[in-house]
Amino acid sequence: MVSWALPEPEACLRQRLFSDWKRSPEQTFFLACSGGADSTALLHAAYTLGLRVQVLHVNHHWHPDSERWAEQVVALATGYGYPCRILDLPAEQSGEGPEDRARRGRYALFAAEMRDGDWLLSAQHQDDQAETLILQLLRGAGIDGLAAMQERRPLGAGILARPFLGLAREQLREYLRQRGIVWLEDPANADMRYARTRVRQHIWPLLHELGWPQASASIARSAGNVADQLAVEDAWYAQQLRQIWPEGRVGSRLSVGYLQALHPPLQRVFLRRWLRVLGIDVPDRYHLERLRQLCASEQGGKRLEMPGLYAWRQGDQLQVWGELPNTVISSQDWQPHPPGGHGDGFLWRWGRADQRPEGLDESAVIAGGGELQGQTLCWSWRQPGARYRTPTGQHRPLKKLLLEAGVPPFLRDTVPILWTEAEEILWIPGFYQRNMVSRGDEVLWLAVANNSYEKSCLQADA
Repeated sequence: MVSWALPEPEACLRQRLFSDWKRSPEQTFFLACSGGADSTALLHAAYTLGLRVQVLHVNHHWHPDSERWAEQVVALATGYGYPCRILDLPAEQSGEGPEDRARRGRYALFAAEMRDGDWLLSAQHQDDQAETLILQLLRGAGIDGLAAMQERRPLGAGILARPFLGLAREQLREYLRQRGIVWLEDPANADMRYARTRVRQHIWPLLHELGWPQASASIARSAGNVADQLAVEDAWYAQQLRQIWPEGRVGSRLSVGYLQALHPPLQRVFLRRWLRVLGIDVPDRYHLERLRQLCASEQGGKRLEMPGLYAWRQGDQLQVWGELPNTVISSQDWQPHPPGGHGDGFLWRWGRADQRPEGLDESAVIAGGGELQGQTLCWSWRQPGARYRTPTGQHRPLKKLLLEAGVPPFLRDTVPILWTEAEEILWIPGFYQRNMVSRGDEVLWLAVANNSYEKSCLQADA
């Protein structure tokens, strides 16, 4: 076992990789190296253990010496007999500030390198973990933020692993000093414009002065405790998903009755997780409470808008969007000839019902076999007083179907509707899909077009 009082980086790395994470000594690992003390210690420990490594270095181009640092990392890796690849970070990155932009940019570059089964080793340590928790507290983060950094998490198609989270910064530096190994000092680490630097330069010395010399270890331990609670929350949420969406595809529509049956804290937990899975920014507690109150016992159509989140409550159904649906399909007639094609705003493919065609990620199966043989289909929008025919031959007001499908009143005049010659409705993207009368050997797949769909379709038609 590792001695956690004075752990050696080699022992810690060996314990994590081969005992805890069951990695093979024959595996080749990516290793992120900035040339600073922490990643240099990780690189030396990996070399000492005889690991197979490919070094990755990100050139941020934010300092006049960036090119020289990249050259030094290449020389360092080469000295160990390891290949090194330099990844260039584009100048413009999205994010809240320079630290956030750099972090997001780095991980995006690393993720692009990862393939299934790949592991990237990164040298974040105990002090980094404690600093992360403090910064998350100052941002008012939820439990996922307060769990700080995970020892392992998915990155691209592979895994990002942090074997040194149990080691202190000073342990890694002393490890290098004892071996006469030098490292780079990035001036950004002393730049007070950066929040992490201010925590490092002011908060830790003050806590030590006030009598908490083990503050970083204690705070990092708290992050670990929160991570345990987060794992329990993960398991609970996964169980709820299996009950609500047994087919495994999480939808943007939720039963209000289900939510009302939960205790209010669990309602908030579920809503946060649900929004995150849908790719919607989780609102702050005030706005999240407004969303929760939308699911109160009273009935009726209610609309809620806030930055980055739109919600509609109709009866027992709650629907949410990050952006309001804006499906642009022109009014047009078309015939679904095999094997496929594209119209103005949509694509179609004939194929197996159990095998989604490549390039049609968000698609629907609307017909099977020869059901539509020789038919002309029509895209149009709702007209006042319009009626449609059900598969059993009954005629009903279109307004009733739109209500039952959960199409909000403010979208009913803009959603495209796909009709048959017999005035049946096959598909309302995002809201309604008619059950197929027959499957046959082949089914018709439809998708709303976007840039990637159009590109795929044009390549297929070429």
